[in-house]
Amino acid sequence: MGDKDLDILRPLSDIEVDELMALYKAKYGELNFHYLLMYNQRKWDRQLEAAGVPLTDLKYISLRKRFYTHRAGDFRQYGTYVSLHEDVVQSVSFYSWQTGGVELFACLEQTRLIQWANGALLTNVDLDFCERVKELALKKGATGIQARQCYGMVLPHAEAKVVTVPELLTDFELRQLTDEDAEIVHGIWPNKGEGSLAYIRALIKFNRTVGVCRSDTGELIAWIFQNDFSGLGMLQVLPKAERRGLGGLLAAVMSKLIAKKEEVTLTAWIVSNNWRSEALLKRIGYKKAVVNEWIKLLPA
Repeated sequence: MGDKDLDILRPLSDIEVDELMALYKAKYGELNFHYLLMYNQRKWDRQLEAAGVPLTDLKYISLRKRFYTHRAGDFRQYGTYVSLHEDVVQSVSFYSWQTGGVELFACLEQTRLIQWANGALLTNVDLDFCERVKELALKKGATGIQARQCYGMVLPHAEAKVVTVPELLTDFELRQLTDEDAEIVHGIWPNKGEGSLAYIRALIKFNRTVGVCRSDTGELIAWIFQNDFSGLGMLQVLPKAERRGLGGLLAAVMSKLIAKKEEVTLTAWIVSNNWRSEALLKRIGYKKAVVNEWIKLLPA
């Protein structure tokens, strides 16, 4: 294969991803969301390897992100990376600390691996990159853009370990989710699509989850997942169980559970006008750390 056939993005080996992760931790600290993304993926890599899951097993594609850098560059200089996640839709994360992002935008403009015209989701996009990325997406074939400004909320590990968990009402019981719960969760998940039930099942098998059930019937009425930043995600309380304090309870329980098992900063992403979720997290001790955009590209 000649050089002209090689994509500008070069895959990073596991050892190189570990090195890149250490660079982000040293430069930005443990609160950095790019560091946390790499940290969590390497954790999933070890879990899948320990379970004997081969790289070719598509049932667990949702737990595999691939990290790349500029083929002619050195990621140690600018931290330039692009992460691709092939699942319900392709999700793309990227960053570089190079002034002007010259190397990063060369990657984004020249790579053939990003599905600009097929509805990719660009996650955790730095505000300094947003306008140029949107212009590039339209030039690459996206028919429209849906951008949401989101807050990255954080809770330091030491504080998460001592979070006060509200008392659970006698009407309810807590338990870990099981594979039998996947269809219930998937049925009302707003992001569902082709392949998303497998995603839910994979998360339940390899990720931390907490569900709330009615004590009398065992009916599942609320749940929370650990997300791909090793933080809080997919918090859901069914309408018939709202205003019983279950959302705050689940967020506190999951925060403390993760902190007990992992030396990691606790995080959560919320849409910037979701005042209810913001207030819930602030009561536990979370604070705003960063504002970024999540950009959904409309397919051709």
